[in-house]
Amino acid sequence: MPTVTLHDVTLAYDEFGDAAGDPVLLIAGCGQPAVAWQVGVVPALAASGYRVVTYDNRGVAPSSSPPAPYSVDAMVGDALGLLDRLQIPVAYVVGHSMGGWVAETIAARHPERVRAAAFLGSCNPPTSWEKAITTVERDLARLDYDLPPLFYATETLRYFPIEDLQDDSLVDTFLSFMGDQEPWPNPGRLGQYEACLAWSTNPKHGNAWSQITVPCLIMAYEHDVDSPPVRAQEAAATIAGARYVEIAGTSHLAPFTHGAAVAEVLVEFFRATSDAASP
Repeated sequence: MPTVTLHDVTLAYDEFGDAAGDPVLLIAGCGQPAVAWQVGVVPALAASGYRVVTYDNRGVAPSSSPPAPYSVDAMVGDALGLLDRLQIPVAYVVGHSMGGWVAETIAARHPERVRAAAFLGSCNPPTSWEKAITTVERDLARLDYDLPPLFYATETLRYFPIEDLQDDSLVDTFLSFMGDQEPWPNPGRLGQYEACLAWSTNPKHGNAWSQITVPCLIMAYEHDVDSPPVRAQEAAATIAGARYVEIAGTSHLAPFTHGAAVAEVLVEFFRATSDAASP
C-alpha cells in the first residue's frame, strides 16, 4: 500500500480504476478503514471510468497516529495534501459521516479543488443523540481501557435498523466477520473522537453551508440515527442548488451495506454535474 508523508502524518492510500479518468476522492468516517469502500462503492465507480482514490485518515492504521486531539481542519489539510502529492488539482470529493464534514469544509473553503461534492450521512444540524454518544466515545477513549473485541462490533451494530437487529441470522453473520476485530488503539481513537465532538458541539456548526457554491449532493438514509433525513433536508435547504437524495431501507452504514445503490446515485450525480458544466 503506497504512502505519502505530509507535515505531521503519513497517509496510506490506494487508487482504483482508470488512471486517466476523472478523479474521485473518498473520505472515510470516524474509525472507518478505507478498505470498507471496496465492498461496493469503489468497484462501481471504477467500472464507470473514474479514477478512485481512498485513504485511511490520520489515526487509522496503516496511516500514522499523531498525538491527540485531531480536528476536521487538520484532516482537510491531509486530504488536500494527498491530492497535491497525487497531482490532482480538482476532484469529485465524497465523504461519509466524519469524512463528510471534511468534504463539506473543503467545498466551502477550497471550491477551486472541487468538481462536485457529495456528503453521505453527514450534513445535518447535530442531534442530541449524536452529541451524547460521541461524548461517551470520547470519554471511553480518554480512559484508555482495554475493551473487549465484541464491544467494537456492537458499536457498529447499533447503526443497523431495528428490524435488522431483530434478525438473528443477520446479526450472527455480522458478528462472525467483526466480532473479534482488533481494538482501535489510542492516540488515533481519542484523536478522531475529539475531532468529532468538537465539530458536533461547535455553536457555529453549519455556518459554512450557505457559502458552498460547488454542485452538492446530500445523501440521507431512512434509518440513520446520526444524520436523520429530516435534519439532512434542513442542511440541503441552506446550500444553493444542493441535490437531496434519500435511500429507503438503509441506515448510517449504507455505503457499506448498500454500496451498489450508493454508487449508482453518485455516478448519476457526477454525470449530471459534468453535463451541466459542458458548453
